[in-house]
Formats: sequence, structure tokens, C-alpha cells
Amino acid sequence: MAFLNVSVHDAEVTGVRMDREKMFLQLELVLHTRETVWLDFHGAEEWSLSRLWTQNVLFDIREWRAGMPGAAECCAEWALDAVWTQGVLAGEFALYEFEPSVGMGGYVLARAVTMARTWEENSLQGVAIEIDFLLKDKPGWKRTKEDGGNHVITGPAGPEFLPEIWRIARFITYGTYMSLERLDEAGHVYRLLSRAREGIAFQVTFRALPAE
Repeated sequence: MAFLNVSVHDAEVTGVRMDREKMFLQLELVLHTRETVWLDFHGAEEWSLSRLWTQNVLFDIREWRAGMPGAAECCAEWALDAVWTQGVLAGEFALYEFEPSVGMGGYVLARAVTMARTWEENSLQGVAIEIDFLLKDKPGWKRTKEDGGNHVITGPAGPEFLPEIWRIARFITYGTYMSLERLDEAGHVYRLLSRAREGIAFQVTFRALPAE
């Protein structure tokens, strides 16, 4: 009964955090080993969680994707609207099913899920998904990675460069402590440091590109 290669059998749900605008849902779990992990569902289109009581212990978490035997039947069991069922079967997103032992159960429809044991070790994958979501309709903007795995975002130089940096920063840091530092006199290079729990969670460098 492993999910993302981690045993979630008898894990206790100790926190639920959601942001509808950002299409984000997070579950905090305490495993039977007493280790705390966080499940971050990115591009969460829809979710339904019920029976959230004083004690909430999971039996299992199951992932249903296009091409998997039983995916259509699971969608039918949850009485999903046709548009959600079609999305799962077309591979646009997955259905994640929470089977409870006690308390909370339900499902979430999301485009991706990441698991963090600490923000420092595993947050970069989720940040990448969110950055790509923000930049998909922004001509001239692109995300790459530099040595060490940190993200680099490049965009056109001009009056919109700094406001766009702040828009991205507010979106991906979820209101946690962050610092934004200008690294050059011209204002063409900035570094974003986001902190969560303890230490630096992730780092993003922004570079302005001269107009062609």
C-alpha cells in the first residue's frame, strides 16, 4: 500500500490546505513511522473530501490514470461528471482516491502530485509545474535549470519585467517568507529565495533578455 514509493497505510491526516485560485491542494500526513510528509496536488481541477473527523487515518491512496484497468469504473463509482471522467480517460489529469480506515475519505482530480518530506529536498518539482503553468501564455518567457537544480526564468527586458517577477513570486511562494534581491545595477537579474519551515525551500533566478 505505497503511494509515490511511500507506505501510507495507517497514515494520519493532520492537515488540509487548499487554494482554489491556484488549483492547489495539500494534505499533511503523519506516517506510521511518525514521519511527517506533505502531498501537493498541482493543477487540481476538482476535489471532494468528506467525513473529516477528530481522527482521520488512511487505509490507502490510489492513483487512476488513462489506460489503467478500472479507471472508468472508479470514475463511475464516484459519480464524476462526464467532463471529469473524459479528462481522466484522455490523460489530461489523474484521479487520486483516498480510502479511509477512519474519518476522511474522498478524491482529487489533479494534473500532478509531488511528495515532500522536507521542503528543501523535494519542492523544486512542484515549483516547476507552477512556473510552467504561469508562463504558458507569456510569449518570450521561459524556464530552464542551472547547475544544482535551481530554476532560471528568462523574460523580455522592459517595464513589465519586474511586475511579472512579483506576480510569479507571490504565486509560487504561497505567502511563506521570501526575499527578492536585485543582483545587478541595471535591474536585469533578480534572485528569489523562498523559505518554508526551516532553511531555504527553493531558489529562482530571473534574467531579463534584451529586446530582439
